Amino acid sequence: MNREEFDASRPSSDGAEANGAEPQSSQPPARPIDVLRQRMEWLALRAIALLGSLLLLAGILVAGAGWYTSRPDFCRSCHNMEPYYKSWKESSHRDVSCIKCHFPPGFGEKVRGKMLGLVQLAKYVTETGGPRPAAEIPDASCLRSGCHETRLLSGRVDFHGVPFDHRDHLAELRRGKKLRCTSCHSQIVQGSHMTVTTSTCFLCHFKDGVFNEGLGACTRCHQIPQEEFDMGGGVTFQHDVAYERGVDCINCHDREIRGNGEVPHERCTVCHNREDDLARIDDHVFLHQKHVTEHKVDCLECHLEIKHSLDPHKIEHAASDCQSCHPDHHREQVWMLEGVGAKSLETTVGGMGAVRITCPACHRVKETSPTGTVLWKASLEACASCHSERDTEKFRPYYDQLQAALGQMESSLADIRKALETGKLPAERSASLASQIKDLEYDISFLKKGNVIHNIHYGTELSRAIVRRLTALCHELKIPEPKVTLPTTEKKTD
Repeated sequence: MNREEFDASRPSSDGAEANGAEPQSSQPPARPIDVLRQRMEWLALRAIALLGSLLLLAGILVAGAGWYTSRPDFCRSCHNMEPYYKSWKESSHRDVSCIKCHFPPGFGEKVRGKMLGLVQLAKYVTETGGPRPAAEIPDASCLRSGCHETRLLSGRVDFHGVPFDHRDHLAELRRGKKLRCTSCHSQIVQGSHMTVTTSTCFLCHFKDGVFNEGLGACTRCHQIPQEEFDMGGGVTFQHDVAYERGVDCINCHDREIRGNGEVPHERCTVCHNREDDLARIDDHVFLHQKHVTEHKVDCLECHLEIKHSLDPHKIEHAASDCQSCHPDHHREQVWMLEGVGAKSLETTVGGMGAVRITCPACHRVKETSPTGTVLWKASLEACASCHSERDTEKFRPYYDQLQAALGQMESSLADIRKALETGKLPAERSASLASQIKDLEYDISFLKKGNVIHNIHYGTELSRAIVRRLTALCHELKIPEPKVTLPTTEKKTD
């Protein structure tokens, strides 16, 4: 059956079709509203797809920007961040990104930090911000998991030879103040990042304090030294002997704390220029709550520094108490303590002055003259308060022998002077020897005025140098050598 026969045999479903009329669909014609809805759905799908693509692109861009701006290298884009970046790069935190410390833990805090960063960036670009960026590191960042979360429980650590416990400083109020990690760990200190400054320790421990009392007690940080100190003349000094006898550290180590950490009024006006901001300037509790507990403001931005170290000019300071009435009367004693001042000895030899012992440490015997003049003299009893009885017994014979040697030196020098006057040396050589004699006269006088007990090391070395020069002059003038007996130091035997 061909196709035409097959079509002719099919029953007609519609009489109109058999009569040559166009077939009619069984479905009702589409309404305009339906067509509009279909078009709207199609546009909506396209809009959603476009929006999704845009959101995806925006998400990629935001994520990329977030990643890029979170890199430490981006922070140095602003020139005023360069010193902070360099100190971080050289610190122990160089493998920790900036935002891990500067943003508290949590997604919300990270978003908040990003927004603040954008504000700071906008101020930098528009040049409306200050030259010094302000940023804080919350304690939560330091104590987060994987960082220092066990620091509070780690016990004592060693800090420059001083035992230190974080728990005592963070978990408890110190001097009535709540401290933060950054109260001690400064954000940038002379090229270091998050470094502890000893100046902050000194400020808290010594502010308005009394030497060797309370938070400023010496033994809170310092251990009693165990080594012996050679005082010269075979005499040694042991700190534990003085400590057991109750000798206060201030007897020898006065003036080791300089400054009181006061806050000049002008430092407040650097940041606060409104009268209302200065209304509570004397409320120390409120000020520390705002500046230390709630915000990281470095202590030394407000307080003047307190220094704690050996004072290189301590001996002059001690002598100056007397020099107000007796100018330069103690010059030789000060030089002898410091181990300087002689013409026959170029090297500097330290003694008690090397550890900055003050004059009142030994001069504790008060005497009043008939005219009312008050003198403070030293005595063997003062020595015995710090030194052992065996060492104290060595002072007197050693000192007496050095004093006797001074008379022998003067006698030899007188013989040399007489021989020079009667000798027939060339004028130029005679003038040279006269100059040497003058220097020797000065050094012998210096030994007498300076008193070798102030620095037995220096006094002994200077005496030996004088004897050597006297001997050389005697040889040149062909007169007998000087007869000077100097004390010898007792050698220790094991």
